[in-house]
Formats: sequence, C-alpha cells, structure tokens
Amino acid sequence: MKKEDLTSREKRRRRRIRNQVIAYIVLVLLIILVGSGIFFSIKAAVNAVESYKQEISDALTEAESKATQESEAIETSSETVTQEISTEEMTQQEQVTESAESEVTPLDELVNALLQEMTLEEKVAGLFVVAPESITGVGKVVQAGEGTKKALEENPVGGMIYTERNYKSDEQFLEMLTNSRAYAKYPMFLAVWQECGASGKFGVFETAKASELKESDAVKEAYGQIADKLAGYGVNMNIAPVADVVSEEGNSSLQGRTFGSDAATAAPLVKAAVEALQEKEVSAVLTKFPGEGSIDVSQGMKITKSLEELKNSEFLTYQMAIENGVDCIMISHATAPEIIGDETPCSLSGVMIQDILRDTLGFKGVVMTDMLNDKNITAKYSEAEAAVAAVLAGADILLVPNDYFKAYEGIMQAIADGTITEERIQESLVRIYRLKYKHALDEVE
Repeated sequence: MKKEDLTSREKRRRRRIRNQVIAYIVLVLLIILVGSGIFFSIKAAVNAVESYKQEISDALTEAESKATQESEAIETSSETVTQEISTEEMTQQEQVTESAESEVTPLDELVNALLQEMTLEEKVAGLFVVAPESITGVGKVVQAGEGTKKALEENPVGGMIYTERNYKSDEQFLEMLTNSRAYAKYPMFLAVWQECGASGKFGVFETAKASELKESDAVKEAYGQIADKLAGYGVNMNIAPVADVVSEEGNSSLQGRTFGSDAATAAPLVKAAVEALQEKEVSAVLTKFPGEGSIDVSQGMKITKSLEELKNSEFLTYQMAIENGVDCIMISHATAPEIIGDETPCSLSGVMIQDILRDTLGFKGVVMTDMLNDKNITAKYSEAEAAVAAVLAGADILLVPNDYFKAYEGIMQAIADGTITEERIQESLVRIYRLKYKHALDEVE
C-alpha cells in the first residue's frame, strides 16, 4: 500500500468519525432542548448542553488519536514491506539511470543545448539543403552579400549545395562560401557533387574514373586530392562516391562512375573513398541506395533486382561503408515494387529507409533524399506532398525541392494537423547536428 493511499484512508476514517459525532451531538441537543422545556429551566438546559459539549470534545479527541495511531502503525508496516520488496528493483533502476547518464557524451550535450534554443520553424528549415538561388531569388548566385545574409536570416536552412555555375574562380568560390557560413545563424552543410573522374569542376584536378581505379591506395589518392581542394573552400559535404555496382549491360548513366560490377571488389574501394573524404572533415554521401545498377533507364526508374539479390551485391558495399562510419547515405527515387510492394519511390518509402537501411543494415547516420526537383518526383507529387512523405519515411535531409517555400510550408502544416510530430523532426535534427558538430570538440579533447 502506498503512502498516498494510507493518507486518503486516514482522512476518510476521520471524516466518518466526525460525521458520526456531529450527528450524535445534534440528536443529544434536540433531546436536551425538548427535555429542558418540560422538566428544567433554561439555565439547567444550558448547563447540560455545556456538559455534553465537553464530553463530545473529549470523545472526538480520543477517536482521532486512535485513528492516527492505527494509520501510523499500518503505514510503518507497509513501508517496511515495500522497502524490502523494492530494494533490489531500486538498485537496478539506479544502475540503469547511472548507465544512461554515463552514455551522454559532450557531443550529445552540445547538440541538445543547441536544439533547445531553436524554434520549431528553425528546426524545420534545418531539414533542407537547397540551391542558393532558391532562397535568394537570384538567377545565378556567384557571391554572398546582403541578399544572401537576409535570405539566411529569414530562412535558416540546414545547408546549401553548389554546382559548377556557382564557381568562377578559386578566390570567388572561397569568398562566397566564407561569407555564407558567417551569415548563417546555425552551422550549415556547404555541399557539392564531385565524384572522381570529373574534370575541371570547382578547380579540382582531373582524376581517373572510378571504373579505372582498382586499388584502395589509388582511390584514396584520387579522393584525397578532391577532399583537399574542397576542404580548402570550406566545403564540408560531398555527394560521392557512387556505391552502386553495374555491369556493362546495366544502367548506362552509371557507366564509368562505379568501382566495377562485383560488389566484393567494389566494397573496399568505396570504403577507401569515404575515408579519404572524411579524414579531411568532408562528409561523404554514398549514392544511391538501394542501388541503381540494375535499372534500365529507357524502361523507367525501376529496380529489377530482388531484395535477396541486392543483399548479395550492392548491400555489400553499403554494409562495409556503414561499419566504417560513413556519414550520410542518399536514397534513390527509383521504385522497387518487388521489395516495397507498390510504386512508391525508395526516397519516400519507410520500408526502404527504416526497415531495410536502418533496421536491417544498421545505419544510424544521416539519410538524404535524392534531389526532390527530379521529374520522377515532381511528376507525381507536389512539393509539400514529397517533403512530408520523405520525413514520414525517415529521411533527415530534404535535398533541393522544386520550391523550397512550398515544401517548408507543407512540413509546417503537417505538424500543425498532427501528421508529423515534433519528436519526429527532433530525431532528424539530432542526427544532422551530431554530424555538423562531429569535429567541434576535437581540439578540446
């Protein structure tokens, strides 16, 4: 029996005793008053009433004293039994609590402190990585001035992704990114899409194509050169390497961009590329889960491999990268009806993101959609519909929606009507900011 229950029981007993005594008083007074009118004088009646009042007061005090003693005896007995029963349970609970508290790292504390200061609107904006043109309204952004400053104040997006058109020279690109970072209220991803083998983009020296690289050292050297150049600008995210495998008859858009057609051979090369980037504090983004190698582009964006086939091919490359700490994985817009059960794009599918990538492969990092302005999405979904579906499926970063403002408002409305919870937004923000602050405490430690 709980202490609160004993207190309630004592109160009820006391009320019962008081009620009984009051009724007794009323009855006795009536008898006395009637009797006094017949047999006694008024003075005698008053004396009798005073006598009875004293007797009732003494009786009430005695009754309350007994009730208190009984309750205290029961409470003491109950506490003793409860203490004996729960001692072991409390010890276990304390051990669990201490263990949980001991697992909170300085990085967790840093992230939690930041998120507590953010408004819901800022958190939702933080899910998006957009082209700089989409929030500034400028047709081609090649500098970051007052327009960019105002845009970032009004739209504290999680990051911006730059393409070749944003690059004019090393000096110009460095200044633009430096200013953009300074204008942002919160840390941003400054991202590019730079695979090995691409020539001239962002001033990066041309390297061999992925299909031409056969050794891990050669891959590390190629992606090391890319990482050095990008990190020099302040770029902290690169959407590379390609983790797919493709045969000569496979997806034509991937020819030359993958590390071959054999997953067992490609896996350590993908791992080497990830290491080369992330050693320079440039987050690698593997593309594109669950694997587009089997797609016949002319027949539409449909993955023809079964789940079992993927487990024995592409998943081997993803699994090795996951085990070695890849920061981010991009989800394809391709459909996989044999796996998902319908024509939902993988990027909007909880089966693909939560059930397979997170639960089966154990990925705990940041999940990014492919570009949401892709025709495979815009042909079927509005900006709001795609953004909401991606969040519900488990995506963390929403990459380049066709209209950022419509996508943002779609998420806000979904939260308002209960379709998306604030806790779901918080989950993604924790993963995103753990990555953004991944190296923040290096010097302190």
